[in-house]
Amino acid sequence: MKTQTPARTNKKQQLLDSALTLFVNQGIDATSTASIAKHAGVANGTLFHHFPSKEALVLALYKSIKQDFALQIKPFQLEANQLKQQAKQVWDQAIEWAVINADKQQFCLQVSQYHQLSSQVKAQVLAEEFGYLPLLIDFGQRHNIIANYPLQLMVDNAHGQFISSSMYLTNHPELVQDTLHREAIFEMFWKAFSL
Repeated sequence: MKTQTPARTNKKQQLLDSALTLFVNQGIDATSTASIAKHAGVANGTLFHHFPSKEALVLALYKSIKQDFALQIKPFQLEANQLKQQAKQVWDQAIEWAVINADKQQFCLQVSQYHQLSSQVKAQVLAEEFGYLPLLIDFGQRHNIIANYPLQLMVDNAHGQFISSSMYLTNHPELVQDTLHREAIFEMFWKAFSL
């Protein structure tokens, strides 16, 4: 198996970091691969060595961010009598990550509108990294805690509420530690799903 040397890994990470900065500041469509390579301090050929296309770079960055996000969610055994508290734990961890990583969250929003990546690819990345969410919803439905709406609709709706809530707190940093707002944001989320 071929392993990457630290210098090669470093260049790849430099490209990902530069891409994130430029995508967030300029938009994905307005950012060229040449500008990413220049910002990273590497040759164009180096970029294409690691990423055969701009779409491959966008997808690699998106997967990397979603993996980082998923690592912030601490696993647990679902329990019916604790489901609301467990959902709040996941919610709080997710919101905390999004507020701390506002640039990464902004990029993920851009990806949702980036038509060069198919909706199937985007859905696959979300499913790979957020597998706990459908499990939590399905568990809640089977225990008559969560409303019995179509699962994918609920997953997409939960993701939308998470995005709007994290953006609200990012735009109002003075409220990030405000208990009243944090509780209200979760309760709005929970009431949309619970019976």
